[in-house]
Amino acid sequence: MRSLPVNLRATLAGIALAMTCPATAPAQHEAVATEDLVRRADVVVVGRVTGVRSGWNSDRSRINSSVTVSVDQRIKGDQTGTTVVITTPGGEVGGVGEFYSHMPRFKADERVVVFAARDQGGQLSVVGADQGKVRVQRNEATGVEMVSEQEPLVVYAARLMSIVQAQKNEK
Repeated sequence: MRSLPVNLRATLAGIALAMTCPATAPAQHEAVATEDLVRRADVVVVGRVTGVRSGWNSDRSRINSSVTVSVDQRIKGDQTGTTVVITTPGGEVGGVGEFYSHMPRFKADERVVVFAARDQGGQLSVVGADQGKVRVQRNEATGVEMVSEQEPLVVYAARLMSIVQAQKNEK
């Protein structure tokens, strides 16, 4: 009887392990419906990231980042103030980086739509993991701001406002 190649044996062993120990198999990232993002968020804004500052927490066990967004449009939440500050897990401090899969990363000068909720301490955090941050990019051919290849920002924002209104009417 011929022996199986090493890479095939390893693959079969991995499949067998995943089937017998499902808890050790990697978790899949589930999509969150836009309606659920809006429902879970206390604040939904369109704006530009003006700063990202990372630092250690009080016991130096984790790095968090404070993201400042200059607000161009408030879709949900408090209608005052020109900026919002959102806290996200991870970042880089003194050459030490800590990043979490499925969590959004922000860059200065980036245009975004952000869905955020207040924690018990009143700080805003992104809801829906990386789906709670939608990047806005300008279509080079048309100059139109887009949230995906098919959806202009103005259409997306109008859809979000419609969802906010519908959820208010449900209450």
